[in-house]
Amino acid sequence: MTNYKLIYFNVRGRAELSRLILHCAEVPFEDYRIEHSEWLSLKQDMPFRQIPVLVVGDGSKILAQSNTIARYLAKRHGLAGKDDWERSQADMFIDCVYDLHAGMRPVAREKDPEKQQEVFDKVNEETIQPHAKNIEQFLVQNGTGFLVGNAVTWADIAYYAYFTTPMMERLGRRVLEDHPHLKKLVEHVGNIPSIKKYIEKRPTTLR
Repeated sequence: MTNYKLIYFNVRGRAELSRLILHCAEVPFEDYRIEHSEWLSLKQDMPFRQIPVLVVGDGSKILAQSNTIARYLAKRHGLAGKDDWERSQADMFIDCVYDLHAGMRPVAREKDPEKQQEVFDKVNEETIQPHAKNIEQFLVQNGTGFLVGNAVTWADIAYYAYFTTPMMERLGRRVLEDHPHLKKLVEHVGNIPSIKKYIEKRPTTLR
């Protein structure tokens, strides 16, 4: 019997970081994916009427809010940092990734493929590239290949998740070409055996 049931739509979206954390830690869980047609019948049973939701143990413990779920899992399974300073650093980078995701909303709203690429290129120039340059400097300064300390944390996994979304893979395949340390980090996380195994079997979705 698994100790966790992670409930979300059958997309990567706001649950993917938690899925990746659990796979990285090699923790069994029920990846409960619902279709949008099922949502109305389940919505009233969800805290804040939102998903993702993490059900722990016998169901008496339930967490909502994507970053809260991911942070809990990272702390619980050794991926949040080794001490208070490292945990705070990881939280800092997580907040940065949240801002990056928010910056992609205009891209997601544009449905015309040609215009969508134009919007993405603008976001890339004004937001993604300056941020990637900053992260490159953090990686050089830390000198371990990781953002925090000398081992993978949920911060590294969050950047991997961001730079490998279906939208990023479609519109921004070359965004990391000028940032070799960040590119190497993303590749490293993707090649962690338990994550790589999950990715090979992960459902193909549009987002």
